[in-house]
Amino acid sequence: MTETGDVRDSVRRITYLSVAVALVAVAVAGMIVFQRHQDNEDSLRRAQVLQSRLIEAGLAAPDPQVIADALGEDGGLVCQDPDSPLIKARYDAAISNGASGPGSRPVIADRDIFTATALAIETYCPDRLAAYLQKTGTLKTGNTVKSETDH
Repeated sequence: MTETGDVRDSVRRITYLSVAVALVAVAVAGMIVFQRHQDNEDSLRRAQVLQSRLIEAGLAAPDPQVIADALGEDGGLVCQDPDSPLIKARYDAAISNGASGPGSRPVIADRDIFTATALAIETYCPDRLAAYLQKTGTLKTGNTVKSETDH
């Protein structure tokens, strides 16, 4: 063969290889997008269930897409280990007056917050509901948040 024949074969191989790599990349990207779309549908379906449970309980409920964005398919932060020290610190911070040091005082937490969280756990990770109820069952709660109907 001549030098020009070798060059043409080399260019042809590079072209075929480039096209093959591009097709594989497009196929992988398509699979990722399809999986994300499937996850979105699952998270939106769970969010709709949670929204209806919140409304049935007489609580304010955001749009299902907002819930899906916040909790995803697996419940996000709501379904983390309820025995974790970080989760306990979040509960303690949620039911304090926000001060630090000697000014920190416990407050009576609103029961709707715990009800809404229990409904979310029941929807996304029901196996963790008992631990959550045990952890928060001894806390003093009340009707402490003023709603629009309380004027």
